[in-house]
Amino acid sequence: MCSERNVAQETFDVVVIGGGAAGMLAAGSAAERGLRVLLLERNARLGRKLGITGDGRCNMTNADERDEFIRSFGANGKFLYRAIAAFSNRDLIAFFNGLGVATKEERGGRIFPASDRAESVVGALGRYMKRHGVAVRLNSRAERIVVDASSGAVAGVTIRDREATINTENAILATGGLSYPATGSTGDGYSMAKALGHGIVPPRPALVPIETVETFPKDLQGLSLTGVAVTVASGRKRIASESGDLIFTHYGISGPVILSLSGIIVEHLDGKEPVAVSINLIPALDRGGLEDLLIGEFAGSGGRMIGTVMKGLVPRALVPVLMKAAGVPEEKRCGGITSAERKRLAGLLADFRLTVKRPRPIAEAVVTRGGIDLKEVDPRTMESRKVRGLYFCGEILDVDGNTGGYNLQAAFSTARLAAANVRIAEEE
Repeated sequence: MCSERNVAQETFDVVVIGGGAAGMLAAGSAAERGLRVLLLERNARLGRKLGITGDGRCNMTNADERDEFIRSFGANGKFLYRAIAAFSNRDLIAFFNGLGVATKEERGGRIFPASDRAESVVGALGRYMKRHGVAVRLNSRAERIVVDASSGAVAGVTIRDREATINTENAILATGGLSYPATGSTGDGYSMAKALGHGIVPPRPALVPIETVETFPKDLQGLSLTGVAVTVASGRKRIASESGDLIFTHYGISGPVILSLSGIIVEHLDGKEPVAVSINLIPALDRGGLEDLLIGEFAGSGGRMIGTVMKGLVPRALVPVLMKAAGVPEEKRCGGITSAERKRLAGLLADFRLTVKRPRPIAEAVVTRGGIDLKEVDPRTMESRKVRGLYFCGEILDVDGNTGGYNLQAAFSTARLAAANVRIAEEE
């Protein structure tokens, strides 16, 4: 680790700003090329956010084929084609295996370190950088990127509360987004890029839980629904649908399927459109099939209470909510149910609807949607189209994908590509 004085006086081929997943891999990869690399991290240690990903287990990537991988990022996914091609999920697995991190595949193609410890990944990246001679400065917050007025190219990086400027012709911004600000993701990179003329797509939460207008989720807090079909709708228009697991919280709903759909929910809320989430509680059947199911269940249970029969179809805690919404007393006997009541119950099983109030704060989001405008970044190199020698990688870019390891792969792939394309004077 360089001393503060030496760093200020030295010249580096590249300065990497941000010591998260993308920053560490970018720094190590550039140094592996033989470049003199300085990594600046505002925290007292590296990889703080990486260390808590996947509930501390670190879902590193996904086993999907490339085209499916790209689709998981929606409309902006095409920006990642070159990066994923240059450093794919298979390349990433081989890379970490080579660093001594064994991996394993779990449900949905999710790839984790075999140790189930994110620190295994953080530690491996730290050793990788050390092996190739990366200079690391902790507790060092970059303030601005200096650009030469005559050439329009990067000329240095200034550290906050310091008079000296670090000399460099290349800077890689890997400062992350705005999610989990306690880990250091506070939007510094946006400010530095904006000062250099870059457009910033307004940051919003992605992969984020949802607050609902209805308050009954508080009574269901902790209840999980497995393999339900969830549809996002605005009025009568169906916007998107996915199947997966959902959990009720004290403020609304969360779980993998809600996180995956949250991005499109936020987009429509931004457009001031009313948004609802519809849950088919028994997705193997449509509304007609559900009504037939109820006819059969109630016909053979004439003397039993309707609420008791319903507990055999859906989780017990959900029954009082459904019965109240349908206007059917739980204690009513099956033999006395009316056709209208049965239709209402079938309708609720097929379309158990909650009204979206708002997403949870961006600080609680898994990733940030928005960031550096992709039109201003060359996807072949990750270099700025506005400032020569400025590169971007990771969550700072306006590209975000589903849960399942996709976002970390994007961070690693864009970092590797940026590092591979940093230019030094001798190469020109």
